[in-house]
Amino acid sequence: MTSNPAVSRRLTTPRRALLGAVLLVVLAAGTSLGVAALHRTPTGRIELIATRAGGGPSALGGIELSGPDGSARLDAPARAVAPAPQPTDLGEFEVPVGLYHRVSVRLDGRTLSAPLAMRVSGDRLTPVLVALGHGGFTAYAGNDGVNLGLLVAGGQVRPVPPTTFADQAGRPVTLGGVPTVVAAFATHCHETCPLYTAVLGDLQRTLRARGWEGRVRITEVTMDPGRDTPGTLAEYARRTGTSWPLLTADPAPLRVFWSALHASYRDVPYPGTPPADWLTGRPEAYDVSHDSLAAVLDAQGVPRFVLPGDPRLGHALPEALARMLSPAAEGHADTGSWSVTDLLDRVDVLLGEPGEQDRRPESAVRGGAAAPAFTLTALSGRRVVLAEQVGRPVVLNFWATWCGPCRRELPLLARAAASHPGLVVLALDQGEDAATVRSFAADVAGVTPIAVLDPERHAGAAYAVGGLPVSVAIDAGGTVRAVHVGEVDRAALDRLLALIGA
Repeated sequence: MTSNPAVSRRLTTPRRALLGAVLLVVLAAGTSLGVAALHRTPTGRIELIATRAGGGPSALGGIELSGPDGSARLDAPARAVAPAPQPTDLGEFEVPVGLYHRVSVRLDGRTLSAPLAMRVSGDRLTPVLVALGHGGFTAYAGNDGVNLGLLVAGGQVRPVPPTTFADQAGRPVTLGGVPTVVAAFATHCHETCPLYTAVLGDLQRTLRARGWEGRVRITEVTMDPGRDTPGTLAEYARRTGTSWPLLTADPAPLRVFWSALHASYRDVPYPGTPPADWLTGRPEAYDVSHDSLAAVLDAQGVPRFVLPGDPRLGHALPEALARMLSPAAEGHADTGSWSVTDLLDRVDVLLGEPGEQDRRPESAVRGGAAAPAFTLTALSGRRVVLAEQVGRPVVLNFWATWCGPCRRELPLLARAAASHPGLVVLALDQGEDAATVRSFAADVAGVTPIAVLDPERHAGAAYAVGGLPVSVAIDAGGTVRAVHVGEVDRAALDRLLALIGA
């Protein structure tokens, strides 16, 4: 049968149009997919850990992280949570890189939230601890944070006691809610306290420049409640230009507060002619012998860091503070044991911000550099000196018992130590005590002989270890040949061993 050309044209024209439309959709979709692939949000990994205080709830769910850079929901498995200080590993999760300031969880049919200070990057595993307690929870991030959180939940480290202070305006003030830098001082101190006021001024200017003022509180708390009334504190603030809270309290709770920070003070007579009181002009009635320190408290009021001794300013004292300093103490501004940079390093940790040096193992311990020395104690009790291993290839592994990837790779490292007689493998546990490490190592074949304790993380600091695990390959001459950040598998370990001739 012959077809009608007119009908044929009517049928084929729409088909061609439809085919063209389909091609356009496919091309558009392909272009869209390509753009999406090019602009895919970078991600990093976190390890979720949970623990619970005695009597706290034993399960949690609905976990979500949030912050200025976005949010992430963690689909953690339903699992019973071990009592503190034992950790329960809830798995690893991939989340967008960036800052996270809050974590929310579902507990007993309620959604609760807690502050969190964490920065997730794409080159390391970041641990997060959810510590369940009576009626709520607290959250910690980072290696130091997780170690501390386990101890706090287990009752081994406690927040400072709740104390109602009065500031220079007579207003009631309580600490907590945000990380807080607390410095000991007395307005009639002529040796160290003017230096503390000066270094806190440096800290305040830095926080303002970075836009962090609302995230960190600065305060000075007196050790001389007899003279440091709100009126005296207000006049001190006026004369020195101090704008942060200057706090006092009744003598009894004030002493309890400072005792919790292992700090003491007492009134003593002047051995000679007393100086003139800066406020009244009359001779001062007594002196105060006191400890000098700055403490950095986390948002829950737990003392995370304490810097004792005089701060080192690196610049001249402002004139108003210089007038309050005794002639004998004038040189102290340049001879202190710590600086505002040291203080900022501690603040960075609590805020989840990069450290002042922004160091990473790959850059701080580069291939071709001499391996930083250390002397530690093995789990077996023997002394371990890195310098004494020269002549043999060494693999250093930085780990902790709560770290999931660490637990997976340790048997592989233990087998390498056993199968390579000329190789030294040292597994440096970061920040945990011998009992915790021994309990873990007893259940993992081969770990006890290679386990080394680094409870104060001195070696970890020397190697600029940020996240865990980290493995460092050192040749027989004591030179670093490679740094591997993250979990090692057999292929990665073989490459490290080949580089050091093991």
